[in-house]
Amino acid sequence: MVLGSMKNQIDIPVEWGDSDPATIVFYPNFFKWFDIGTWRLFEAAGLSYDVLTSEYGLCGMPLVEATAKFSSPIRYGDTVRLTSHISVWSRKTFEVTHRAEVGGQLRARGSETRVLARQPAGPGTIEAVMPPERIVAALPVHEPPG
Repeated sequence: MVLGSMKNQIDIPVEWGDSDPATIVFYPNFFKWFDIGTWRLFEAAGLSYDVLTSEYGLCGMPLVEATAKFSSPIRYGDTVRLTSHISVWSRKTFEVTHRAEVGGQLRARGSETRVLARQPAGPGTIEAVMPPERIVAALPVHEPPG
């Protein structure tokens, strides 16, 4: 679901395989969910992988940095509401910020720094490119309320 054109929310049911024996979500799953949140944000803006490759000549959005801060456990059986938005567009990088809530309570937040990439000399090569203006316009920086 798109809220305005600047952030996207998805609900993620926490499955048994997402948790450890204490039923607490194993931390790498947050990074998987952040990745899903980023792709869903782009898809909600009309920028699916197919569009990125066919219309912009991109090969993807490689991750160059990821962070997470956990404030309270998420457990098996919970439903995570993940809200994702672009927080920074730079010359060749962009940052996506994520909030993971359960029942309206913040449980974790994170960010990803990514690049838009092309393969200038074919498979096995990669280069970061400046974000096309149409992509930046489709996903403007979301400024959360003060």
